Formats: sequence, C-alpha cells, structure tokens
Amino acid sequence: MSLVAEAFVTQLAAAEPWPENAALYQQLKDEQILLSDNASSLAVQAFLQMCNLPIRVVCRANAEYMSPSGKVPFIHVGNQVVSELGPIVQFVKAKGHSLSDGLDEVQKAEMKAYMELVNNMLLTAELYLQWCDDVTVEEITHPRYGSPYPWPLNRILSYQKQWEVKRKMKAIGWAGKTLEQVLEDVDQCCQALSQRLGTQPYFFNKQPTELDALVFGHLFTILTTQLITDELSEKVKNYSNLTAFCRRIEQQYFEGHDKDSSAIAARSAKRSLLR
Repeated sequence: MSLVAEAFVTQLAAAEPWPENAALYQQLKDEQILLSDNASSLAVQAFLQMCNLPIRVVCRANAEYMSPSGKVPFIHVGNQVVSELGPIVQFVKAKGHSLSDGLDEVQKAEMKAYMELVNNMLLTAELYLQWCDDVTVEEITHPRYGSPYPWPLNRILSYQKQWEVKRKMKAIGWAGKTLEQVLEDVDQCCQALSQRLGTQPYFFNKQPTELDALVFGHLFTILTTQLITDELSEKVKNYSNLTAFCRRIEQQYFEGHDKDSSAIAARSAKRSLLR
C-alpha cells in the first residue's frame, strides 16, 4: 500500500467512533512485564482513562513481538494498531479527543519539554536498572523477561534484549554511569517535576494532560514495584507533592473501575502510596 493510500485509510479509521472493544496489549502482568514497560503501559491506560475512552487490557507473552514498533504497549482499535504513548495521543486526537487543546502554544512547548525530560531521565533510568545493574539483572530481569519461554530460549532472548539495551546506553552516554549517578539523575528529574507541579492538582492547573498521564505511569510504577532495594522509590518519596499527585490520579481514574483490567491491580496489594 502506498503512503498516500495508507494515510487515507488511517484518516478514515480515525473518523470512526471509539469502539467498546478497544484493547491494549502488554506482557504478562504477574510474572513477565518489567518496570519500564509496566510504566509505559500504565501511562497509556491513564491517558485513555483521562479521555474517558474504554480500554481492555490484554496480556500476552509475545506482546513485544506483536507490536508494530517492537515496543509496548500497543492498542488495537478497529482495524488500527498503534504503539507507544506519543503516536497513541495523536491517534486519539484524530478521533476528536485531546487533553491539551486548552493549552496555548507556549504551554504546549513546555509540556513537550517535560515529557522529553521524563522519557530521557526516568525511562532511561528504569532501563539502566533493569539491564545494567548486575544484581537486578540476575535476580529480577532475566527470570521475568524469559519466564514464558523454555530453556535455552529464555536465556537467549534475555541476553539479546540486554545487548540491545546496553548498546543504546552506550550510544547515549549512560554506559559508564554508576548506579549512584543514575539515582542522582532520577532525583534531579523528580525535583524538576515537583517544582513544576507545586501545589496544583495537575501540571497545568486543574485539568490533566498527557504529561500527567506519563508522569503518573512512571512514578506510580516506581513507587509500587518491588525491586532489590528501595533506593529508586525513595527518590520519588522525597517529594510529597509527587506522591500525592500519584494517589490523586489513582483515586480519580482507577479506583472503582474494572481493576482486573488495570496495571493498578497487580500492585495494590504490594505497597501503598500512603505509607
């Protein structure tokens, strides 16, 4: 199909109403999915909840390989498959749903800058911890990532993914960092987010945007995921307005909904934000 024809089909699909059977795909919730993918999936779930669009979470061992970009989550809406938060935001906007239309151009530029900060710092730190910290790799990452597959495929896929992430870390200058330096980067990112949020309920005052969904996805997952140590979550807990922000979104957009279809359910019994 030509690019023009593909764009036309996409435009037609975007004009269709949001279906009740829309699905979000991610890895197996209890035994496979890792911190970074869980955070990304929760960010998309939060965004769609904020847009009041129904979504059913489907867990598949091969979700990463089903995705058109090789990354999770991805959504299946009608005949369209769209992966990752940015493209999903644009797809949803084409259907007439936007959280940031009320922002002026300066605010939109600021929102995008903070989203880049989260992706460049928090997401990268999560990937570093998962694949570059030796203890975490051996005790958590390799066992979980390869869990659906028999030996030796489980080890082959895990080492292949680790090599891919380490290559990325080298390309962006993170390969030589120590864990302490990575945690300091996380702290600086949280400090910037905390200062921007201030005493507001959301980053741009009274209404959430895709930035709020992205920040919630990462911070809530960091706060509620059991790792080797609590060093990462403690960085977030140092900022009370950020933990209150996470609790606010959890209460408003997830509590009382179908918890079996949400990433919130997997962690609600593990750790409370109120501790």
